[in-house]
This record gives sequence, structure tokens and C-alpha cells, in this order.
Amino acid sequence: MKTRHLPLSLLLTALLPLTGASSLLASSQHEEKREGERRWTTNFSLQSDWHLSEKKQGSASSLSGITYLDGVLRSKLFEVGLRLEEKRRPLPGREEEKGWGLPYFYLRGRYAGLDLTLGDIYEQFGSGLLFRSYEDRFLGLDNAVRGARVNYTYGELLRLKSLVGQQRHFFDRGTRLFARDRGYLAGGDLELSLEQFVPSLSSVGGSLQLGAGYLYKHEAEDALTLQRAGGLYDLRQPVGTSAWSARGGLSLPTFSLQLEYAHKDYDPNRTNGFIFRPGSAAMLTASYLWGRSSLFVGARRSENFDFRSDRLAEGNALRLNFLQPFTKQQTYTLAALYPYASQANGEWTFQGSLDTSIADPSAGRKVKRTNIKLYGSLAMGLRRSWLVPEGATDPLAPQLMGSDGYTTDFFGMKDLLFREVGIEVSRRVSSSYSFVASYINQAYNQRLIEGHASRGDIVHSNIFIYDGRHRLSQRVTLRTELQYLQTRQAEGDWLYGGVECSILPHFILSASDLWNVGTSRTHYYMLAASGSWTRHSVRLSYGRTRAGINCSGGICRFMPETHGLYLSYQFAL
Repeated sequence: MKTRHLPLSLLLTALLPLTGASSLLASSQHEEKREGERRWTTNFSLQSDWHLSEKKQGSASSLSGITYLDGVLRSKLFEVGLRLEEKRRPLPGREEEKGWGLPYFYLRGRYAGLDLTLGDIYEQFGSGLLFRSYEDRFLGLDNAVRGARVNYTYGELLRLKSLVGQQRHFFDRGTRLFARDRGYLAGGDLELSLEQFVPSLSSVGGSLQLGAGYLYKHEAEDALTLQRAGGLYDLRQPVGTSAWSARGGLSLPTFSLQLEYAHKDYDPNRTNGFIFRPGSAAMLTASYLWGRSSLFVGARRSENFDFRSDRLAEGNALRLNFLQPFTKQQTYTLAALYPYASQANGEWTFQGSLDTSIADPSAGRKVKRTNIKLYGSLAMGLRRSWLVPEGATDPLAPQLMGSDGYTTDFFGMKDLLFREVGIEVSRRVSSSYSFVASYINQAYNQRLIEGHASRGDIVHSNIFIYDGRHRLSQRVTLRTELQYLQTRQAEGDWLYGGVECSILPHFILSASDLWNVGTSRTHYYMLAASGSWTRHSVRLSYGRTRAGINCSGGICRFMPETHGLYLSYQFAL
């Protein structure tokens, strides 16, 4: 590779710790600029991730990477922020993010209870059931709204949010402030805290909240046609779609209850097959605490609630709302091998968990406890009565286009999508040894969730996990992981083994191997070393990753297999 072709962000990543630039930036953090009684501070961060592939594909470069450079200047009353992104050669599986520039910048002012922002905005109404704009760099998601936001807070009683603008879609704006071929959105949210009007509630530290939100999206019609009785017709589309939500919450020291409902007008789009049926989502959660135990239960129903600012968008692009996952967010490799993604077009989901702690009576004065967590999740499809027979085998059948699609009853369920039951036991055996042991039984409908399956539509798996931590000295800790997944479907059985050595205060060394012992007999190994000091963090690894679905917070995307060298660098000031 010629030097003149090295990406600017890679040069910056390599030279920043060496040239003394970090020292200059560090000194700026302590500079104070006073205007009257106002004090200015700065924050700066750099995140850069690179992959050098051993297998070059076609004309694509074997070197790929993404870099984020963030800066914020703030005082008590004002705040200015921006972000530079360099993704001209994005990481594998994230090719749609290709580009570079300043996609995120804002100017914010605060005075008393008023909060005004111009530029790019992240915001959320309630739990996000109606609207949520956020960033998830792990999945490459960023649906910030460029426009204006006005928030107002009146003590503890009232919180009002309002905004108008256009969502981000990677780098399709180019150097323009807005994309001319896309629409805009506008909305508001009101939340009231009413416990001060209920003395008996406020006296015990409880809270009572009511909220409501409204969102409107506007977009021009697209050239869409449909065929009926041998004739060709244009599909008339709504240029505006409205949606609203209402919610309430009651919290006590030992009990809480939250409920929320959202509704949107008919919104024909690519993900629902361009049908003219309204959408809805309803959610209920409750929790209870007693002693050293806690119980959580929740349920949600969604129907035709894939809400986007562009009717032709698909995948994770231009989502307006967020469906909170009702499954345990697994962090262990094999437990997350078949992750469940929220199905906005229609699902009933249920979740429950029980946490408790049991004291060991034989421990004497040194109280030792065993923590036990029982949890379960269930996701079912909706029972639909299709208006045309083709819908029973193909929910996106062209014959449904332009119709109401189907009818349902509220509690009707059909087709298992996902089921999970698990138990997790953790215990600190001594000052130098503790462990976590888990058993999980999963059922994953690969045919309905991914659109394909092998050796059976539903993957039934039993998963066993051991995670042990050994404190070898004051500075050295050794962690070992052993996992086994047993199934007769898909790719068959899997084994995972990993070891991690932490050397305080700077270094972590690790090695792992994900081994398919079912059909392919393939090893996916990884060797890694990471270090952190002052404001710098570096991770260097080498190995092979498996192609599969990665999820974060119920949102998933497919990632291809990779093989080679990986470098991650972070700097924060």
C-alpha cells in the first residue's frame, strides 16, 4: 500500500499518542474561559476500529476501518458539539455506511427550564415505543434527527419535548444540510409527575407518572404500481402518517407498574407489503421486591408497527421507534448464538425473571451467599385471517398490496417464534474464587425469523455455561469460560472455551475458540491483548469470526465471516 493512500483517520490514530497532540489537548481541558460567571470546558474522544483481512475479496481493499472523532465545548448555558466520521472503507458487513464527513453537529442552549437545540438530535419519547433516535456503534446504527428541538421542564411536575427535522441515513445528504428526496418528521411528548398531589404516595417515596406523545411523518409519494384483474394500477400512498402514544407508571419502594400503548395510522411500506392497515403496540411491565429477592414480569403485543421515515427503507434503516426486547440480553457466546430480534410486524412476547439470594448457614460469621436467577421468555406470532389465500404462505404476497392485508383478534396467537428458559447460579466460594454456572433451554424458529432453515424449522438447543474467576494475586486475575450447545438442528453442536488474564492496572490477555463439533467442524479462534493507560485504550487481536446475527437491545443485523488482524484504539479527554 502506498503511503499517500493511507486513510487520514488511520494516520491520526497512529500519530496522536506519539506527536504530543494528546498533551496539547489535555492542557486544553484545564483551560477556563470566563464570560461573567460562566465557565467553559471541553471534551474530546477518538474511536478507531480496523481490520486487516487475510482473504482479499475481488477489488475490495484488505484493509477496512471506521473512525469517530467527537468534540464538545460546553458551559452552564451553552453547548456546541460535532462528530467527524471516516468510513470510506467500512468494516465487513457495514458497507452501506460508506462515506466520510461531519454528519453530526449541534448548538444547544439552556436557561431555567428551557432547553433549545439546533442541529442533530438524539431524543426519546417514553420507553421509545413511539419514537427514539439514538446511536449504536456496535451495529452501525445512527438515526439522529437534524432539525430543531425545544424542551421545557417545570420543576418536578412537567416535562415537555418537541422537535422537527429529518432523520439521518448514513451519508446520503452529502454536503447538504438535508436530503431533498426524503421527508421530515415532527412531534412532541408530555410527561407529568403527579405524586406531589397524592400525599400518601409521596410520603413513602413513591411516584405516579402520566405521559402522552404524538409523531407525524411526511414523505412524497413513490412510483409504485400493482396488478389487479389483468390491469396495472398506481398505488395511492398517504403523504402523511400520524402516530400517538399514552403511558402511565406507578412506583413504590417495593413495587412498580408501567404500561404504554401506541397507535399509528395506516402506513403502507416495504416491510408490511404495502398494506393499508393501522398499527399498534401495547406493553405492560411490573416488578416486586422483598428481602433479597425480586420478581419481574412483562408482556408486549405489536401489530404492523414497523415505523420508519421512508416507506421504502428496510433492514435497520430509518427506524422511528424502538421495541424494547422482552428476552434476556445474553452476553455469553453460545447463549447468544441464536438471538431473537423484535418482530415489529407482529408478535406477542412475554418475559419473567426471579432473582434471589440464599445464605449458607455453615459459613459462620463470614456470610456466604448463593445467588440464583430463574428467567424465561416466550415470543409468539399473531393469529391472522388473510384477505387472500396467498397471505398464509407469503405475508408479503403482491396480491395483498393496496388492501387491508388481514384481520386479527387481540389475544390470538399462532406459531412459536422464540422460547427460552434458564437458570443462573453464582457464588463467591472464597476471597480468591467465584463462579457462575448456567443452564439454558432455547427454541428458535429459524424459518420465520431468518427466512431459511436446515434440519428443521425450529432450532431446539440445550446450553451449559461455566464462568470461573480465580484471583491469583493482588494484581493478577484469571477467568475461564467453558460452554456447550447441544442441538440436532442447524449446524449441530458447538463448544466454546476461553481464558482471560487481567494484570492490574493496565493489561488483559485472552484466548478463545468457538468450535463447531456438529457439521462443519470449523474452529473460530481469537487471540487478543489489550491495554489501557491514562486516557488511551488499545486492543489488538487476531483470529476468525463466525458469520451470523449480532444483536444489541433487540435490534439485529447479519455480519459476515472475517479472518485476520483487528485493531481498536480509543482516546478520551
